[in-house]
Amino acid sequence: MDQIGTPDYQFEGFCLDTTQQTLVNPAGETINLPSRAFATLRYLVERSGETVEKSVLMDEIWPRTIVAENNLNQCILKLRKVLGESAGERRFILTVPGRGFKFVARVRVLPRDQHWPGREATTPAPQESANALEDSAPQHANDVESPAGKWKRWRWPLWVAGTVLAVSAVIWSRVVIRQPVTSPAEYQALTDVADSATAPVLSPDGRTLAFIRNGSWMLGTGQIWLKALPDGDYVRLTNASGLLFAPAFTPDGTRIAYTVVDKRLESWDTWTVPVTGGEPTELLPNASGLTYLGPHEVMFSEFKTGVHLGIVTATDDRANHRNIYWPAHERGMAHFSYLSPDRRSVLIVEMDGTGSFQQCRLVPFSGKSSGFAVGPLGSCRAAAWSTDGAWMFFSAYIGGHSHLWRQRFPRGEPQQITFGPTEEETVFATPDGHSLLTSIGTRQDVLWLHDAAGARALTTEDNASSPWLSTDARRIYFLSANNSVAGVKLTRLDIETGSRAIALPEFNVTEYDIDPEEQQVVFTTLRDGVSQIWLTPLDRHAPPKLLVRGGDQAKFGGGKVLFRSLGGQANFLHRIDVDGNNEAQILSYPILNLQSVSPDGRFVSIDRASAGGHAGAWLISLQDHTQHLIGTGWFPSRWSRDGKLLYIEIGLAEHPTTPGRTIAVHVDAGGVPTEPIMPAATDARIISQPESALSVGQDPSVYAYVKSEVRRNIYRIPLH
Repeated sequence: MDQIGTPDYQFEGFCLDTTQQTLVNPAGETINLPSRAFATLRYLVERSGETVEKSVLMDEIWPRTIVAENNLNQCILKLRKVLGESAGERRFILTVPGRGFKFVARVRVLPRDQHWPGREATTPAPQESANALEDSAPQHANDVESPAGKWKRWRWPLWVAGTVLAVSAVIWSRVVIRQPVTSPAEYQALTDVADSATAPVLSPDGRTLAFIRNGSWMLGTGQIWLKALPDGDYVRLTNASGLLFAPAFTPDGTRIAYTVVDKRLESWDTWTVPVTGGEPTELLPNASGLTYLGPHEVMFSEFKTGVHLGIVTATDDRANHRNIYWPAHERGMAHFSYLSPDRRSVLIVEMDGTGSFQQCRLVPFSGKSSGFAVGPLGSCRAAAWSTDGAWMFFSAYIGGHSHLWRQRFPRGEPQQITFGPTEEETVFATPDGHSLLTSIGTRQDVLWLHDAAGARALTTEDNASSPWLSTDARRIYFLSANNSVAGVKLTRLDIETGSRAIALPEFNVTEYDIDPEEQQVVFTTLRDGVSQIWLTPLDRHAPPKLLVRGGDQAKFGGGKVLFRSLGGQANFLHRIDVDGNNEAQILSYPILNLQSVSPDGRFVSIDRASAGGHAGAWLISLQDHTQHLIGTGWFPSRWSRDGKLLYIEIGLAEHPTTPGRTIAVHVDAGGVPTEPIMPAATDARIISQPESALSVGQDPSVYAYVKSEVRRNIYRIPLH
């Protein structure tokens, strides 16, 4: 079990004494828990706010060779009883379906010399006046003070002490801390490109900057460029035909390693290229996000089966191969890893079982533990270490915005260190320890409409995504993120008048679907760390109704709701009635994603892993379970409203440097395409937008889509 010393903890009046291994309730009564029950509670308390996988508890506290899983469940039930929880009120231990448990009460760490009811002070108490001692003593020598009386007696001094500490902290923060961690006035621009520059890395001597230009920080179509600091020319270094990310200098600074993913997303390989230019050479197949730990020692991500991606270390010829971390879920993908200066810990950027980036993770380099979540509660995209290992830095996407954070190693409070209307993407700590490099800029995701009059923009102030165009092309629903409203909201826009309204003001929505009659919306939201599916009428004549805990990607089909059920190690396709009854699994094998459902509910388009490749897109009949392969790789798809066409995104598979093309394919009564999926370049069926950002009305020539404009440059941010 991870040891961080022996502090004590307090939560909602309970005190956890880690020295005596006892629990004291708000009445001051001492509760002696069995050793494993106490260890379980302490493990959860120390990771308050984090989802602790059941498998982790089994490994850390309840060895599988000693106790069955059922005993762990019984232990949780007993702890809930001791804490006074009821079945309808989970104030302390929340069950995360298919995963494990989360301690949700606010936890305060108590100093070791804190004297609280149920434990004698470990150091002499501060000297008090005679009157104060008399006032706090029993009135008669033979009086016995009750546990409740002890607690009441100590409540006032504890409150005073807490108030003094709080005021002192405010004074300290205002007087001792004379300036913030970062100051925008001191940011130094290292590039001034007109398009975008992201994913910066610095050579070991600090003289050369490498970055990705005119692309994304991950799985983008950009290329690696170099610039000699401070005022050198821009030099293009790569001409990769696939998707490129994760540039990293070799220890001697003579080459740059980077990941290239082929157009089918089947091969994820590491290549290197000389910084002086020349032909690239393949370093390692099935290796992505590679960084150097020594002249020939590397750490990287590698696929095991399907899309299960873990962190390993080896030499650059793959000798001395050793596992460091593998996500518990077969859909989990650990994409990036960063070794601490003392070579004992690793920060990991990973996707969870839904395929979404989650909090960063801190694990031991030894690989002996799965570690725990660190950083802010959001989507962590990159991480770095201070040169002394005292601080961890994160680039995190939270509430529709991306900024930089820091956290003292290992369990400090995350602190946001950059703010404002611009966004910071990725983070790199300079070798001298004095600054961070990041990509600063703006991204504008604008909602457009294409009809007989041409194309026109419908929004300007939002970052829009996931459009849904009504059948009569008079209304558009979309997800909106802007600075005036916290979170991501489902918004309705009247095309003719331009009026708009938030359809679900009380919910932050991650994804949604609207039934063909435009009467109901089914949507996914994240609450208490659990993905939940809700359903509500669009006219709000009835309140929203919770359908599923532990599910997402919900879609209407045949009058029912189909969704991806999130399991602890795999996800499955489920179906449920709109009234919340008759939930059932409808495919026997795991799926990666539910892409779409035909209007009559007879067919689905899914992604699933295969033994011979990482992923493939399939059309499945839910009547006889016949299968038709659309293609290996990434092919997002969606049925037309009448079910006669299937819109399939082909840009990435057709030509990886020009993504963003969708083709309309006729399907027969058996759900099988009757036309070639890969068309000629001049095929009239092609829509020059990606399906994932597209919504087509009744007429294929009328559609809504999202177009993105990105402007970013690399900046040096001094640290104070």
